[in-house]
Amino acid sequence: ITEHPVLVLSLMYRSCIFSCTTASSIDVPLRGAAVQSSTYEGWSAGQAIDGSCSPDGKDSCTHTLAMDNPWWRLQLDGVYRVSVIEITNMYSTRKWLDGVEIHIGNSLVNNGNDNPRCAIIHDVPDGLTQTVHCWGMEGMYVNFYKPFNTTYLMLCEVKVYGGRNPFYQSKSSLVGAAVQSSTLPGWSAGHTIDGSCSSGGLDSCSHTGQMDNPWWRLHLDGVYRVSVIEITNMYLTRKWLDGVEIHIGNSLVNNGNDNPRCAIIHDVPDGLTQTVHCWGMEGMYVNFYKPFNTTYLMLCEVKVYGGRNPFYQSKSSLVWGWG
Repeated sequence: ITEHPVLVLSLMYRSCIFSCTTASSIDVPLRGAAVQSSTYEGWSAGQAIDGSCSPDGKDSCTHTLAMDNPWWRLQLDGVYRVSVIEITNMYSTRKWLDGVEIHIGNSLVNNGNDNPRCAIIHDVPDGLTQTVHCWGMEGMYVNFYKPFNTTYLMLCEVKVYGGRNPFYQSKSSLVGAAVQSSTLPGWSAGHTIDGSCSSGGLDSCSHTGQMDNPWWRLHLDGVYRVSVIEITNMYLTRKWLDGVEIHIGNSLVNNGNDNPRCAIIHDVPDGLTQTVHCWGMEGMYVNFYKPFNTTYLMLCEVKVYGGRNPFYQSKSSLVWGWG
């Protein structure tokens, strides 16, 4: 499966005083540990998670040496779905944050800088706090990384908000109604969400007629952040799922197939279940779509896991509920 993490940057400026007074009293960063690629004298990595939004300098900000590709990393106390990151910049160092990438994931390859990217920072006014939305991306490492540069990296405060991945808390899949582009007699769209993982055929799988660009769509009972999708394939029909795209969103343009893409399915062994991570993509429609083909689309079971976006439920990251 080729997975495509969502790369979205949403920016809102606010003063540091406002940010500090409205932020949660329980912040994920305070339960993690920070390191950086190098340390300029006295400007330690931990000062970016000390709870102080002061952008004044040495006693409240981090600072690397001038070096190739500097980075700063926060290790959280577990694996979280990160919804929002707030970054406070120092006075007079606006240019050092321009172009910095934020990466989130569970790998320490390249010091964590090869994890999926949430955003690229641009235009952070001196001394102000900026909010970046990462839409539920999963990880225990949050990296700030300035690639392709010999420069400094400086941060005055980083606050990370999120919640536990509901897939690991509760194996209760989301509910909804299914439709498909056409139906071979007896192979209804609803068979794919009947709770049976049997890959035996007519009584347990969906099946379109042969047609151009076949699709299957699940209409959830609300707008969710989708974290994980499990797909069970039928025996002897491996080729029909190869190249199928998974799309998630809130639009019914082109029957929902123009919504943002989570992944492209490749190489699903006959009769087996495969797991796809969609990193908190938002939507009420989940589509399986086979473009540029005249073919069938068959699915034996689809289970979708996720929850409501915790950022809009509560600003207290460690007590947010999902689902």
